[in-house]
Amino acid sequence: MSQPAMSLALQAAIDAATIDRIDDPAGFDAIVVGAGAAGGLAAMSLTRAGLSVLLLDAGWHVGFWRAPLRSLIWSVVGTVADPRLQSLLAPAAINFGRRVLRAAGAIHQPIQSKCFAWELSPGSFVDDRENPYVNESGSRFDWFRAHQIGGRMIVPGHGRQYYRLSNRDFTPENTLSPRWPLAAGELDHWYEHVERELGLSGGNEHCPWVPDGRLAHVLTPSAAEAEVIDLVQRRWGGIQPILGRSAPPLASIEHAAATTRLFCRRGAIVRDVQVNAAGRATGVSWYDRATNGMHAARAPIVFLCASTLESTRILLSSASAARPDGIGAASGVLGRCLMDHVLVSGQGVGGSLPGEPVQGVPGRCVYLPRFDLRNGETADRGRGYGVQIYRWSIGQRISYFNAVAFAEMAPRMENRVVLDQRRRDAWGLPVLRIACRHNDAELQLAKDQSAALRELGELLHVKFNQQNVRPAPPGAAIHECGTARMGERPTDSVLDPHNQCWDASGLYVTDASAFPSQGAQNPTLTLLALTARACDHAVRELGIRGA
Repeated sequence: MSQPAMSLALQAAIDAATIDRIDDPAGFDAIVVGAGAAGGLAAMSLTRAGLSVLLLDAGWHVGFWRAPLRSLIWSVVGTVADPRLQSLLAPAAINFGRRVLRAAGAIHQPIQSKCFAWELSPGSFVDDRENPYVNESGSRFDWFRAHQIGGRMIVPGHGRQYYRLSNRDFTPENTLSPRWPLAAGELDHWYEHVERELGLSGGNEHCPWVPDGRLAHVLTPSAAEAEVIDLVQRRWGGIQPILGRSAPPLASIEHAAATTRLFCRRGAIVRDVQVNAAGRATGVSWYDRATNGMHAARAPIVFLCASTLESTRILLSSASAARPDGIGAASGVLGRCLMDHVLVSGQGVGGSLPGEPVQGVPGRCVYLPRFDLRNGETADRGRGYGVQIYRWSIGQRISYFNAVAFAEMAPRMENRVVLDQRRRDAWGLPVLRIACRHNDAELQLAKDQSAALRELGELLHVKFNQQNVRPAPPGAAIHECGTARMGERPTDSVLDPHNQCWDASGLYVTDASAFPSQGAQNPTLTLLALTARACDHAVRELGIRGA
């Protein structure tokens, strides 16, 4: 997999994570599994608190001569992914080139090459032949994975959107979701803490659906954004457009490395978490790609931040005599209630934009919260959705238009993952079998999303090149949540209100697998806030201090 440039401090942290140091009986103060958004923040928070931290990252660089076909495809595929080509070539020619390259990429990446961002950085995504999974008959879940330091957050094309959930999201008014085990406003301090670290840009428009955040850069709408806001408000008076809240990926692992208390082991495919007879986590074991063998490390604190489904796979694999079906399985909800936003999108070409030329700035967009209520419907009718609108110039008096509608998916027990012991990955570990389908209500909601995008296209005089009439398969939104939810009782949740496993003290799960429900907003800011809060709990409540 491709790797981002790294600092001397991070290289030192990688060099320090030798097998001899890992095998040291002294162990570490904490182990963090996963080097994406949640894992990076956990590593940064725990090392800043004075703890020695072993960070296990599954990413592994494969040289050109070990995989020449993959490397060749990756080196040319991005040339047809630039929307500016639409001003030079016919859409049919561009689409033909994309289809040819995706067909070639599908040799090793039949799933990953379906992701919209694959064209921009195919080397960021896993090899599906090494990392298989199984879809149940009649089910389709597209699982997009990036094994690399930084995870999916650093893949080009990532939306970089950070929105708070509201009290309505934490305490749903309908019976479609359980309430979160949080008091009103309990996460506000941690939202602000993370927002300060991120240095968010955006606007605070006092929207009732998306609480205001702590912004480092308060933006005013550009002329092109103001046009969208004005036209939408004239057409649908009850809708309140806001500027998207965005930030570059947080360099959390670099910050952790700068403390000199980080040890980073790459190529670590984690198998399970060890728990002692007293019910306390004691460490993890993994397949190590550098040594081609199994290894284990010890620590009294373990943070699973491997991504929603990977963390749940590790919990399911952590079987013992006391927990024969894995850590948290006795709750009856481990692996269940998988969610991903119901995704409908549309891309096309429009006319000139005010203030032309308008550059496409990563993360910059106009967001329409709860656009499902545009015609005066009430919020209690069920799940809702928001729309993110992106526009920029691709030539004189011509613009590119992209609109993405994310609708909330209900947490349903039948949408689940289990271990498939008959199928193994390249390292001999059992893979996941996934069952996930949209229900009738979500399919109906997707029809409204599609109609909404057509209405927006008409309003902004867009000629669509592509516009979904059905939702993309679950997984395509890349906002998967649930399967190891937090709650108030061990009888119906895997994690306690501080994201600690009921079954294993010292074991925290803080990626989006912990979500009881997902709201319509991007989940990243909330999982970061949960991670910061859980790190504080681990250090403060468990009384562990580093040197």
